Amino acid sequence: MKYLIGITGNFGSGKSFVGDILKKHAVVVIDTDQIVSEILLKKNKITKNLVKLFGKSIINKSSRCYINKKALGIIAFKEPKLRRMLQNIIHPEVRKIVKNKIARIYNTNIIAVLIPLLFETGQSKYYDEIWCVVCRNNIRIKRLKLRGFTENEIKLRLKAQMPEIKKIKKADFVIDNSGAKKITEKQVSNRLKQLVQSSHSLRLFCDK
Repeated sequence: MKYLIGITGNFGSGKSFVGDILKKHAVVVIDTDQIVSEILLKKNKITKNLVKLFGKSIINKSSRCYINKKALGIIAFKEPKLRRMLQNIIHPEVRKIVKNKIARIYNTNIIAVLIPLLFETGQSKYYDEIWCVVCRNNIRIKRLKLRGFTENEIKLRLKAQMPEIKKIKKADFVIDNSGAKKITEKQVSNRLKQLVQSSHSLRLFCDK
């Protein structure tokens, strides 16, 4: 039996950090942002369609990665119509890759998938439970600025996503990543223990 956890949260909430914590607990983590980055690495049918739609300005001239992800985001997040077109090109391929990865996993039965737009793209039905990672806005902005995003870029991306309060209401479990790392780690660890204790068929690979 495979138990699938969908992990979502708005831009800069700390989904990747939660994913790293889960890996330490021997949970298999699939990161859809990483899958998108791999798709954008080289010329393929997806990236050709993106260039056709968004123009040659999104092509990296001097980088290993064929598509400039940040340049693509700046254009796509300006208009809802363009954003939807981007999602329609990329998300079906990402979903197919995720399904294939899950099918090939046999060494554990708890699998987590990091999906920023899980609710927006109607993917909650594929998961046994949904975690929503949240963060206070002032801390989110500070962290994202340290990663090189401008305040305008942050606002555009957040505006394009479902409000955090709505995601909280739809989620089965909420992780507050506003504080110290050890506090977030404790929340994740406690929830995993609850899952394993509540079902005899679930266990972590590292459990004896």
